Amino acid sequence: MKSAQHTPAQPRQLSIRRQRQLMPRPGKGQVRLNLGAVGLSPLGVQAVGTVDAVGQEAVGFAPGDRVALRLPGTRPGFPRIASERDLIGIPKDVSFDEAAGLLPAGLIARTIVKQLHSIGRGNRVRIETDDDGAHRFVAAWVEYVGATVVTDDSIEKSDVVVTAEDFRTARRWRFGHGLGQLAAADVFAAIRAGAFAGLDVSIHPLGEASRLQNDIQEKRTAGPVVLMPGDVSLAA
Repeated sequence: MKSAQHTPAQPRQLSIRRQRQLMPRPGKGQVRLNLGAVGLSPLGVQAVGTVDAVGQEAVGFAPGDRVALRLPGTRPGFPRIASERDLIGIPKDVSFDEAAGLLPAGLIARTIVKQLHSIGRGNRVRIETDDDGAHRFVAAWVEYVGATVVTDDSIEKSDVVVTAEDFRTARRWRFGHGLGQLAAADVFAAIRAGAFAGLDVSIHPLGEASRLQNDIQEKRTAGPVVLMPGDVSLAA
């Protein structure tokens, strides 16, 4: 009687299994993430990725879900573990680079147009310049809702003025849990509709993070720029 032959596992399979064993485990209400892209702009850092695993009582997301996470400060990074309450779901028809590059300024524009002023079809809007470039996104959203952007040298009078104080207020705006997802859903709808198609978002390898971060801090570029990973990842 022949003894059964043992087929050893492939080295790559062992390596992947070992890597997963070494990964941090999500705790209560947490998820583990895989990096998708990182967006940099004067407005901050927007990370996006895919849920890899979920901890106990994390019921809002499942492995494979695509999510966005706003990071504090200006340093490029990507946490492997995050609270599910800090995540925004990304629809399948919005790419990682779109979400990383357009979501932060898109939320600023939505807050100003929809919540601070209720701008709609027929309004004539004058927009003051924002040092961080958010005025470009506000102008795009104004046109998206059917209103008209009025320039300083236009003979048309404006009935709404977006001021520097509006931009400061919008930056301080905080959405409660759940409301942030609703606000982001409006931004994603605008992205799908092509509202920001005329705005430049440059895409770079992840290895250029330090240079691009310096360019933004020194105001050599207003961004946004998107960092796409290869076989490497960022650790916050």
